[in-house]
Amino acid sequence: MSKVLSLGAIAMDIVLNSHELPHDDGFGFITGENILPGGSASNVSVACASLGMDAFQTGQIGDDTFGDEFRRTLVADGVDDRYVVTQEGGTTLHTYIITAPGGKHCIFANLGDSVNDLAGSDLPQDIMDGMDIFYNDMFSPDAAQWLADRAREQGKPVIYNMQCVPSFMKVCGTTDEEIDRMMRTCTLFVSGSAGFEELTGETDPHKSVRLVQEKYNIEHGVILTAGGEGSYWYDGSSEYHAGVFQVDAVDTTGAGDCFIGGLLYAYFDKGMDKENALRFANATAAVKCTIAGPRSRASVQDVLALME
Repeated sequence: MSKVLSLGAIAMDIVLNSHELPHDDGFGFITGENILPGGSASNVSVACASLGMDAFQTGQIGDDTFGDEFRRTLVADGVDDRYVVTQEGGTTLHTYIITAPGGKHCIFANLGDSVNDLAGSDLPQDIMDGMDIFYNDMFSPDAAQWLADRAREQGKPVIYNMQCVPSFMKVCGTTDEEIDRMMRTCTLFVSGSAGFEELTGETDPHKSVRLVQEKYNIEHGVILTAGGEGSYWYDGSSEYHAGVFQVDAVDTTGAGDCFIGGLLYAYFDKGMDKENALRFANATAAVKCTIAGPRSRASVQDVLALME
């Protein structure tokens, strides 16, 4: 099994179940609330571990209650936490997720003061030596680029998931120049239509996908996650598409992260071709939508059962 190192948003999620999403000056009822482990990068790690990969998490948390619980649950979910750094006196990233019937949700994030401040110098210099894949979402941009450079030097794939659009990343302290450098370093780029639009100014997502690939010439190409339309993969010469799987959605939070986990497993670990890797990734995301909370612990058998 491949070893994947994941760096990025690691958090605890306060999930509030409501009868509908908030309206301006509106009033709603909370039908349930839970504190759950989350964060995009750690959701990816858990998905990979559940599919049988050796998943290692890095990133930075605070030494607060959220940080302690995050580390405990990460290990319980089968992810190796040896490279997670704890900042003394720090505040762990945490989010407030409001869910509503039909899988609808919105997210408010408290960045804290830890997640974006990890530097490459804070990590073991040989951290990439035993890894096969590096995944990141550009939270902690200094560490992300440092690890991406080490991975490329060793001929290992670098996956950049634009989880948040550049304008939001700028608010979080990540510059356009840092994003551009990662785009030129990564070997596979993944984003929703909003990310492609911000990168190119083109509102047609299919045109913007081609513009990004033409500009950066990314080795394995670019992937567009298009919600109900499924997902598209363009590698500079061919475009591949996989449709969605229809399920009774309970909670869509984390579905995109599980898509990434399924993709890493299918394409990089199992060597599936692009079209079948997309299909497996879409099924992994669909299984997640049947589960409450931001993480999925679905096995390969669970995913294959839906595909069949």
